[in-house]
Amino acid sequence: MDGSVPAHSVLREEPRQTVLVALDSIDFGDRLRSVNQAAITHIAESIRRHGLQNPVQLRSLGNDRYGLIAGGHRCQAMRSLGQNKIEAFVLDHLDADQMALLEIDENLMRSELHPLDRGRFLFRRKQIHERLYPATKRGGDRQSAEYKAGEHPKSFVAETASFTPFSTWTIRRALRIGEKILTELQDELAETALAWREGDLYRISGMNEEKQTGVLDALRDAEEEPRTLSQLMRGHGDDDESPEIPSGEPEADAPGENTTLQHLQTLWIEATEEEQEQFIAWLELMKARQGAGEPSPA
Repeated sequence: MDGSVPAHSVLREEPRQTVLVALDSIDFGDRLRSVNQAAITHIAESIRRHGLQNPVQLRSLGNDRYGLIAGGHRCQAMRSLGQNKIEAFVLDHLDADQMALLEIDENLMRSELHPLDRGRFLFRRKQIHERLYPATKRGGDRQSAEYKAGEHPKSFVAETASFTPFSTWTIRRALRIGEKILTELQDELAETALAWREGDLYRISGMNEEKQTGVLDALRDAEEEPRTLSQLMRGHGDDDESPEIPSGEPEADAPGENTTLQHLQTLWIEATEEEQEQFIAWLELMKARQGAGEPSPA
């Protein structure tokens, strides 16, 4: 559960009961995360083999209707299996921000989440976090009663890094993608292979609005789905320069923190698919040698 939300407003002492809800009674609304058919297929196979392990989370809309908080892919997977009902928690004790955080935090843990959606989720989470805790904003409210009482909540980046598998470096890059890329362009990119290419997304995030509009036009005019940004922009006056992390990003790491990891992450993002495959093969070889007690090559 999100550590930003006061525990007394979220945690319940009594056990929660699940209910069976008709899939047709669930309103999906505007989802932050784009639908991933591959994820639906994977989840459906897991449900077929093991059953639904995690109930979806809903809120009551009245008249036997429910709004989806979290679990859209599970709903679609159940539907693909020919089911018309799904097990659910109905969470009517949460306010709108808490429900949004619940959806975001659950999706952030999904392994199939692509870098574009991760950026969208983290940027949305930052907006909610800073609304709940104004003192964490740059130039935020230092006159609040909580701040004067010595209660200084963590910055968004530090707080999010404390309960997710992401480093502060990864979070800052993802935030730039979610915040700086035009919403209309994000929607178009979400349906392409570029949604998985963090390096290309970060490069787009450093473009001004005019250049991003050019990317959008090129994407809409493309006769076939582009695999890379370079392929998409070939012949459109593409600029080869990649932006650096701007000084205005939320809090920098301490000097030297995760230096090796950050360097490896950068190399991975900039590597071709073939180079990434070769690196994975090398890692597997190193693990096998360590397991056999053999020394790693110098």
